[in-house]
Amino acid sequence: MGCCKEKDPAKAAVWHALNYYAFEDASFLAERLFLESKGCETLYLLATCYYRQERVSEAYDLLKKSHSTTPKCRLLFAQCCLKLNRLYEGEQILVGTCTDTSLQSIESSVTAEFQEISGICLSVLATIYRRCHRLEHAVFFYRSSLKRNPYLWSSYAQLCQAGEKDNPDDYFKSTNCPSFVSVSSSPGALSEITNDINVVSGTGEKIYQAYTPKSTFGQVLAHSTPISSNNGNNQLSSPVHHNTPDQIRDHISNHFLEGGESEACTTPGAALRKQGDPFSSSKVRRSSRLMTSGRNTKSKENDRKAGNKAQRTGPSILSEAFKKSSAKDKSNLSKRSPNMIINSIMSLFAHIGHAYQSLCQYECKKALQLFNKLPKNHYSSGWVLSQCARAFYEMTEYTQAARLYQSVHQNESSRCSNLTYYSTALWYTQREIELSSLAHEMLEANKNSPETWCAVGNCFSLQKEHETAIKFFERSVLVDPEFAYGYTLLGHEYSFIDEYDDAMNCYRHAVRIDPRHYNAWYGIGQIYFKQEKHELALCHFRKAQSINHSNAAIMAHVAVVLNAMKKHKEALKVLTKALEVHPKHPLCKFHKASTLLCLEKCDSALEELDELESITPTESLIYFLKAKIHRKMGNSHLAMMHFSWAMDLDPQGSNNHIKEAIDKHYQPDDLSVENT
Repeated sequence: MGCCKEKDPAKAAVWHALNYYAFEDASFLAERLFLESKGCETLYLLATCYYRQERVSEAYDLLKKSHSTTPKCRLLFAQCCLKLNRLYEGEQILVGTCTDTSLQSIESSVTAEFQEISGICLSVLATIYRRCHRLEHAVFFYRSSLKRNPYLWSSYAQLCQAGEKDNPDDYFKSTNCPSFVSVSSSPGALSEITNDINVVSGTGEKIYQAYTPKSTFGQVLAHSTPISSNNGNNQLSSPVHHNTPDQIRDHISNHFLEGGESEACTTPGAALRKQGDPFSSSKVRRSSRLMTSGRNTKSKENDRKAGNKAQRTGPSILSEAFKKSSAKDKSNLSKRSPNMIINSIMSLFAHIGHAYQSLCQYECKKALQLFNKLPKNHYSSGWVLSQCARAFYEMTEYTQAARLYQSVHQNESSRCSNLTYYSTALWYTQREIELSSLAHEMLEANKNSPETWCAVGNCFSLQKEHETAIKFFERSVLVDPEFAYGYTLLGHEYSFIDEYDDAMNCYRHAVRIDPRHYNAWYGIGQIYFKQEKHELALCHFRKAQSINHSNAAIMAHVAVVLNAMKKHKEALKVLTKALEVHPKHPLCKFHKASTLLCLEKCDSALEELDELESITPTESLIYFLKAKIHRKMGNSHLAMMHFSWAMDLDPQGSNNHIKEAIDKHYQPDDLSVENT
């Protein structure tokens, strides 16, 4: 509905002002027109001006008083209801007079009444149902909206986030695309938008080819000096060897997607107590978080070596199709028909859809492989890089995740969306300076983003100011009451200060918003375990595991509960399966050794601890458990030696509560607990 198609010059002037962001002028003129002639068109025009000017309440009141039944006004009213959380009114205005409550009947009614805008209407209706926690209805209408308008990416993203496994190829097809009238006065505008995408059909598989723009502006930016901090110890902000999108992509290909050991499995770690161990009491920071091994002082050198290796090896995962762009193909880009352009866009959507679905199913390596096959211009976008960072985060590769997030933040400093887990990755890696700097920058960029207040809360949590952290996490959920991760972080802080009732309320609120938010299910299980309600703890840990089936830390906690219930053989099976996925996961290896001790397989337990010692050589709990095993085997001198080493590594006894828990839960039934 561009101004070029509007016959009325006054209305055309309003659309012209709207299209060029003169919202105040558009609203003033639209008000004059509406008062002169109160009709459906002037009503819609004025309400649109209010909505775009973020005067949503005024738009809502105007439309409600008018009782307009035109499709455009009803859709806009539904959008206002969604913004104002008046969900029942939004549903009623879209469903209309349909008396049959079956989903198919509602779909047919909406399609018939709204016609060309029915896809968007169905998407809005699905969002209303999702917010009302009527997930079956939401999934049905998201699918319906995609069938009528495959350009609605958010509908497919919501399906993935709901855990559905719909094939994106079924939706993103050019035959499903509706025809739209371009609002641009330039007939070649659409082709210019998409002339950097090419589809090569080889073996029936869709492959994309990047087109390098001729402009030198991008080249200047690509060769500019990376932003760095004055702090020489800043591992994220200091110059690194794989900080550009191309180098990051090569590093991912060489070290994570071609059989190389992952960072969490190979780098020497700090204490096992940093891994969210269920033995941890309130003396350990945010014990309910899922962590893997921390990084010691050698990690920076390891990162540097990894970066050098990435530069030496060069790209390997990229398809050869990306590199073999002939001059003939490039010359034909500008001559492609509109159908070819739409096919290219739909193919690109389908490819990204496969990658995003894998990420939502926590198949993180597969997701990284698919994202890595995107053309350079799409891969280097903030959205794609943040999804790759999320994949590393879910793989507990927190340093690599933080590096990718940092690249996004450097290139798009005002972006707050999709950076949900950036501050948490810095929290895990104990980067106080970087986390504080990120919090300040996000506050300057956007104070109305829940991610901003989560970053500030994480900053205070890392500094052990938990009461202050709670205030900022509370502010994050005030800004966005539908932000499930904010409730989870708030629950973690309450759990730390032993406010279990408040923590439980936060976790339950998070799973009401997002039933697949496994972190919240895990937090509930953690509380029940601390309260020694083992059956309930196991149930909730299993729920978290059913959502994120490849998370080794969750599997370790399942095994811990089984051990507490004296089901040692089941625990051993769980830990063995976890180590098949993450062969050098410290927490799993530690609990496997403890479980073998319960089964009186002392030699096997010592073998596991020897391997673990090579991964985390400075962890006192390893030597403590070795001492217990040697004492059980009658090796008194070896037992005393390992007890001595454990005391040397932990002279202040910060792990005493964990040792007491080991004595309590990891003992054969017929073995009495001895004081150590």
